[in-house]
Order: sequence, then C-alpha cells, then structure tokens
Amino acid sequence: MNRSEDTTAIPAADDPSGRLLDAAERLFAERGFNGVSVRTITAEAGVNLASAHYYYRTKLSLFRAVFERRVLPMNAERLARLEKAWPDRSLAPDLREVLEAFIGPTIIVSSEAGETFRRLSGLSSTDPAPEVRETVFGLYDEVAPLFVAALRKIRPDLGERDLLWRLKCIFGAMMFVRADNGRPEQLVGLPHAPVDAEEAMRHLIPYLASIFELPPVAPTKRRRK
Repeated sequence: MNRSEDTTAIPAADDPSGRLLDAAERLFAERGFNGVSVRTITAEAGVNLASAHYYYRTKLSLFRAVFERRVLPMNAERLARLEKAWPDRSLAPDLREVLEAFIGPTIIVSSEAGETFRRLSGLSSTDPAPEVRETVFGLYDEVAPLFVAALRKIRPDLGERDLLWRLKCIFGAMMFVRADNGRPEQLVGLPHAPVDAEEAMRHLIPYLASIFELPPVAPTKRRRK
C-alpha cells in the first residue's frame, strides 16, 4: 500500500507529505488538475520530485490524497450521524435528522477548510477530465447512497423524477452554501463574511425539509398536435 492509500492518519503540514498536500491543494484550486504539473507542486512545497513519487506515485494519486484529507473525516462524521438517525433500516427515519446528518458535516468541513478547498471542490466537480470527477464523486459516494436510501424510505411515494428534483434542490443549496461566493450578500446589501455553519443549518434544514415534504408534482399534459 502506498502512502496516499493510508487514511489512518492525516499528514502533518510540516512534513514533506503534508507540504505536498498543502501546495497541491492551493495550485489545483488556482489552475485545475490539468493546469499544474507535479514539478510545479514540488517546487511550491519545497520538496524534490523523488519525494512526491515516494509518497503519491502519480499526480492523480496526489489529487486524491488532497481530497481524502478533507473528505474522509467528513464521511466518517456523516456516517456516524446517519446511523444514529436511522438505527432501524426497516423504519423511516426523521427527515430533519437525516438532512442534518448529511449536510451538517459538509458545511462544517467547508467552513474549517477555508476558501481554497471550497474553490477546489467546486472546480473539480465540473472538471472536464473524467478521472478527476470520478475520483471526487467516488469519495463522496462512500456515504451518499445511504443518504438517498434514507430519503427513499421517508418518501416511498415519490417517483424517480420527483426524487431527482428534490435531490437537485438539496445538493444545489448545499453546494452553493459551500461555495460561499458572496453574491447573495451583494444582492441584499450585506458585507460578505465566511459562512457560519450553525446559522446555515438553522436556515437550510427547514427550507430543504419543506421542499422534500411537498406532494408529488403532477406530470405535464402534452398538447395534441
């Protein structure tokens, strides 16, 4: 097993592997995955190419390790909260508890990780390189299917299209809050400040729960030609 696959500990920022992760996170966030070379990352980190190869083998492995450092602890917290909210899989869990379990750790990690990782996360989810998107989505998919299963249990009456659009609203709101680009503050005339996780949750959970609790949307009747 190479170093990038060992997720039992997060490298300290003052060791070579930690400096590589810090530099890679900054540069990937600024230029995208294909816009930066391993040589540039090692120069930014103050380590040699041999160290990068020893710790991470490839640029994609280094990219994955950057996300693992942030996402794996978040996934563990999400999973613990979801299991607490849904101990008996034969019964429907409480909607708000499920939303809090899934969204809360995401908002907290985004707030603690800072602007660099928020920018990297948003950029990578739409990266043109399929291997980049697959790496990112694969990490999030360790927990996301359980979240969707809980929502299906809560609303078995929803068809696939209704569930899809409710998920789009949930993920869209969550991703926009994570991005924290300051645009809503600009529109309402407030100064931009970093997202307060507790305030965000107080607003997001009832808003998203109310959307998910809506009755199924009636299909549009097509006019006869």
